Amino acid sequence: MKIAAIVFFLTLIASSVRWAWWRSSVPGLRVLCYHKIGRPPAGSRLKELWVSPEKFRLQIKYLLSRGYATLHFSDLVKARNGGTPLPEKAVLITFDDGYENNYLNAWPVLKELGAKGNIFVVSDTIGKANLWHDPATEPWVNMATLAQLREMQASGVIEYGSHTLSHPRLSALPAEDAAWEISESKRRLETAFGRKISAFAYPYGDGADVPALRACALGAGYALDFSFRQGKTPWPWDRDASAIDRLFIRGGDGLWDLALQLSRGTSRL
Repeated sequence: MKIAAIVFFLTLIASSVRWAWWRSSVPGLRVLCYHKIGRPPAGSRLKELWVSPEKFRLQIKYLLSRGYATLHFSDLVKARNGGTPLPEKAVLITFDDGYENNYLNAWPVLKELGAKGNIFVVSDTIGKANLWHDPATEPWVNMATLAQLREMQASGVIEYGSHTLSHPRLSALPAEDAAWEISESKRRLETAFGRKISAFAYPYGDGADVPALRACALGAGYALDFSFRQGKTPWPWDRDASAIDRLFIRGGDGLWDLALQLSRGTSRL
């Protein structure tokens, strides 16, 4: 029996090391990255991009109950430009793409609980669908309409950044086309929302490590650019060194994963 107990204990320890609990906490800016809040449609191969509304509510309540201060892009820009320290437990909640389910399922939770959110919008798919997916392999879902996006902005809960015009892999495009995707999306979103767009996220994270593409983004006038690389970014941020990393929240993540992401910069190996 003792041998069986020892084997069970060692098996439990071995299976648990895939979580990052044994790593030391790391400093840096916490930027959560979500995509869709809802339930995946039948046939979806990207189920991990969907976080259920119930889980999302629990995650936001967890943040607020533990003293995390949610920020807008504009808060981060002001802190960086003014050289003022961020709150000790600052966190940005970001969503990629601009789905209708962000309006239906995420915004009401943020509004009710008093949290701030930020959405990177693919400007040419507003009111359409996620056209960058092949519907034969990944079902299309609705994107938020312009009216919905404006309503969220007017509430003071949501701010917007750019996620290009059409969600391409920027490094696969000719240089002039990539530059157009980056700069023209900013111009169109500023026209649509009547305010400056200060943040940019590279679709698929592609281009965040390419100096020429980063130069396009920063040269277009974005104050902040965000990767899809997992981790926390030292703050104050060295803008010339790298884009800001993020913490990808998966559909299967629980509160334990969230806690590890916030402290260790990752939850699982």
